[in-house]
Amino acid sequence: MPESHNSEKARKRKTNIAAGIGDATGREFREKEAKELSSCTICQKEMIVTKTNTELKMHAENVHGKTLEECFPGAAATGAELALKGKKPSSGGGSAAPAGPTKKERQAKANAGLDDLLSAGLGGNKKKAPRGKK
Repeated sequence: MPESHNSEKARKRKTNIAAGIGDATGREFREKEAKELSSCTICQKEMIVTKTNTELKMHAENVHGKTLEECFPGAAATGAELALKGKKPSSGGGSAAPAGPTKKERQAKANAGLDDLLSAGLGGNKKKAPRGKK
């Protein structure tokens, strides 16, 4: 009989405790990467660098009236690196076209199909005519 998921986790924790892996109860944990922080050169406020740096741009333009590079030097390059890190590697075809139709194309096709049904008189919400008595 196969063991339950709880039994499997308990067995794994027991082996982890024996091997000295994880915390005191044998649970494994994964540490997250530290977020990249950049400090404003004018007001010294630390902010998180993201792929698009939206908050950094807003801070630079609205608070100081300057550009992103003046307030947070190097943040644009770091954001570009983060964007590249998050992308999946392409499958060598050289084509950047998506695998299937876009959402807009799928909606247009569905609407066209509905228009064909309605023009043919095959609408799905028609009530049936009542049957007469024999």
